[in-house]
Order: sequence, then C-alpha cells, then structure tokens
Amino acid sequence: MDKNNKLLSMLILIPKILFSIILLIVFLTFTISIVNYDEYAIEKEFGQLYSEVKDPGFTWVGFGSLIRVNNQVRNYEVVVSAASSDYQDVTMTLNMNTKIKKDSVYDFTKNYPSEEVYTHYLNNKIQEKVKSIVLKYDAETILKNRLNISHELYLSVKDIPELQYFEFNDLTIKDVQFSPKFNEILERKAQVKQEYEIIERQKQNLDLLNENMKNINIDTYFKYQLIEKWDGKSSLIISDALLTSQK
Repeated sequence: MDKNNKLLSMLILIPKILFSIILLIVFLTFTISIVNYDEYAIEKEFGQLYSEVKDPGFTWVGFGSLIRVNNQVRNYEVVVSAASSDYQDVTMTLNMNTKIKKDSVYDFTKNYPSEEVYTHYLNNKIQEKVKSIVLKYDAETILKNRLNISHELYLSVKDIPELQYFEFNDLTIKDVQFSPKFNEILERKAQVKQEYEIIERQKQNLDLLNENMKNINIDTYFKYQLIEKWDGKSSLIISDALLTSQK
C-alpha cells in the first residue's frame, strides 16, 4: 500500500517538476540575452535607458531589452549634386570611414531613435558642407586638385557636431562627374592644346634650321639645294649640313 502511495506521489510530482523546468527555461530566455562581438549594447527597461555599455557575451536584461549599436568601422558613400563656380553641374561621390566611440554609445542611442534617422540627418549636413566648398572652385580646378579638395572637405566635415559620437578616420573623393556638354568642351580643349603643341614644335624646328643655315658653308649649301629635290632625302642632307657647320 505504501509503495502505491509513493508511486502515486511521484506521478503527481513529475508534471510539477517538468512545469518548473519549462518555466525556468522561459524565464532565462527572456531575461538573459547575448551581446555579439561586433556590437555595443545599452539596456532599456520600461522606457528608461541605462548608461552602462554591455560587454560581448551573456548579459542580464531582466524585463528590459537591448538597443544594439554596430561597433565596427562603417563605410558611408555620400553622393552630392552640386555646382562649380563656373556654373557646371558636378556630381561628387564621397567615401567616409567612421567608428562609434564606446563612451558615446549612451548619448548616441539617447539622442537618435535609430541609426537610419541619424544617417539621414548626417547626410543632409554633409551635403551642405560639400556644396559650399565645391562652389568655390571652377570645374577644371576640381578635376586637377581632387587630393587637396578631399583634404579640405575632410577638415570641414569633421567639425559637424553629429560626428562627435564617432572616430572620423577618412574622407575621399571616389568619383567626380560633369555634364556631357562640359565633357565635350574638355575634349575639344585637349585637342586644341595638342594641335598647338605640334605647331610650336614645328616652329621651333624651323627657327633652329634657319639659325643654322646662316653658318653653313657654300659647298654644303649647294649640296643641300641639289639633294632637296630628291623625295625623302632632304632631311639627311640637312643633318649633314648641320654637322658641317658645327665643324
């Protein structure tokens, strides 16, 4: 009889034990969370943010939740449509590298409801800075001085208050595009410059020949006149004449 009572008690106790285990698992699942290696986390409980930055690994959150912030280097690409001082349309693509500071995570999460909101706000600030600097230079200067202008943009953008939460590592001009009409003007200018250089070289060669002809002796001069009538050989005699004059 006692054995039957014990067996009955065990059968009644088993569901309670199972229920307790399940309850414990559920409790631990909702009160303990994991912070990944590539993020910082701030606890939020009943609408209140706590300033402690959680380290990677298991962490107690109780009835709260975690706000996670990427702690890796971020690569931003910003496209700016601006105008140069000579009224040319300029499309400039910029690359930026930033990394959030650990001691700024609390202020960052407190001031911005999401990273998307922050990125949108920062992009508008960068647009203003870049447009004001691009407007100082004509289109050709922008093309020829990309490195210096990149540095000027970096110095200007890094003073944006919204970047105080981040280590601002770099800003470079990835690409610069102008209108098709302006590209045609550049191509034509390059062609004219090339033609001008050819004319200048021809003029210099002619001036050199005229200068040396004054010093050529009479025999060499007649020899030059005679052979000049032979196609393709006058240059050889000119060289001979120049050598004779130098002797």
